[in-house]
Amino acid sequence: MKKIGSFQRSLPPIVLVDNDRVLYVSQEPSGEGKISEPVPLDAFLSEAASPDLLPKELFRRWATPVMVVPDYWVGSTSFRFPSQKKSLAEPFLERKLHEDLPDLPDAKHFFGYFFFRTARDEKMVHAYFLREPAFFRLFETLRRWNFEPHWMTTPAFLWQEKLKRKIPGFQQGGKAFVHMLSSDCFLYFFFEGNFFFSRQIPLSSMQAEGSDPVETLTYEIRQSLYHFSQKTNAEINQIYVSSFGSVDSQQVSGRLGIEVIEFSELEEELAQEGVLIGLPGLLSGICLPDLSRPRAFLSLCDRRAKKEREWRPVQVAGAAIGFLLLLFLLGESHFLWRWSMPAGASQAQEKRLSDSEAGRTIREYREALDVYLRESQRQSPGDGIVGLARSLPEKLEIREIIIETEPDPGLQLKGIVRASGPEDLGETLSSFLANLGKNFQGSRSLTIENIDLSEDQCGTEGGTRVCPIGLRFPLP
Repeated sequence: MKKIGSFQRSLPPIVLVDNDRVLYVSQEPSGEGKISEPVPLDAFLSEAASPDLLPKELFRRWATPVMVVPDYWVGSTSFRFPSQKKSLAEPFLERKLHEDLPDLPDAKHFFGYFFFRTARDEKMVHAYFLREPAFFRLFETLRRWNFEPHWMTTPAFLWQEKLKRKIPGFQQGGKAFVHMLSSDCFLYFFFEGNFFFSRQIPLSSMQAEGSDPVETLTYEIRQSLYHFSQKTNAEINQIYVSSFGSVDSQQVSGRLGIEVIEFSELEEELAQEGVLIGLPGLLSGICLPDLSRPRAFLSLCDRRAKKEREWRPVQVAGAAIGFLLLLFLLGESHFLWRWSMPAGASQAQEKRLSDSEAGRTIREYREALDVYLRESQRQSPGDGIVGLARSLPEKLEIREIIIETEPDPGLQLKGIVRASGPEDLGETLSSFLANLGKNFQGSRSLTIENIDLSEDQCGTEGGTRVCPIGLRFPLP
């Protein structure tokens, strides 16, 4: 283990993936940080991999691990999305990731997103997601060893949180950050404080014989600026450079026509900081304090495990309230029984009544427990709406939803379906019923005959046949 300085704040175990290597950063009780010797990534992906690949001191700590992966392991894309509701955006993105990444079925569980408006005031949603197959194999290996990371981040995500703290007005308009290292140049692009994309340029291409490093850098930046404007319909108004004097920011500014600022404050911090990770490439310029606040910096997580963690306190609180309520009812029942007893009742009668009351209480408790278990398994209205949104084909539009709770719980739908012909109409309705069967237990026996469809009420819009439909099915 290599020492990398002392740090007072508690540091979670860090798993670093860089250049097909895996390293670990840990902290001793004295506050001293250490970095391990690298282990080949293939060793973790092998079927013979064992927990011995992890340092034992990592298992002795109860803190949740953080995994840092290369920027190129994370993809991103933007969609026009008129709604700003999470309950609609998340099923939409899950479906898109499932369709776009069929070879990575778990990618839909590892994504994040944010809403934004372009310079033309178009409502958009920007999603970022893990797309590297090696990540899913590595994550599954760590999960089997009970060392599952709760947060997955990248250098770009860490720089976003750091630059927000260092640059006034960072969340206004477009910003770019150029980080020059000994062997690579990293370009990071942000819009309204949110990371959009990054690029890594080998310095060998900039230092080739006869080439002008400034001209090469400005060319690469100009290509990225065009890509940025295509994504956001906006322009970069400031570029921050950390090069330790290897690039003349004034020359770059003159050739690009954009304000370029030498980030001297950051360079002074990096030169004086005693807790630098010190790795070339992945975390150059990142300090231990930057990794000590996993809830502050941008990260990804397993959304399935996150939902379980969010519901656990609710489940515990519900069980505790139910137990206290049961004790209260038992106490009240015992008090009323004693109060209603005749003054001259014999001890034998009191004992028989006590035994009978205890048996009845136990039966009532079992019946109440059965009711609680049945109700806890019932699908909530919110989950029903989300399940319905996941079931809709693109050509089917729901106009009205009626949730019936009594006497027979059910879901009544009214909408329209657009189709180019009878065959297309049948395929759309069959796909809808198949998706309903996956998301609602009560709809597994539905057929096309259960759908109210009158061809006399069908019309035509823009050369496409539009038919109103209706459907009702029971809820479990």
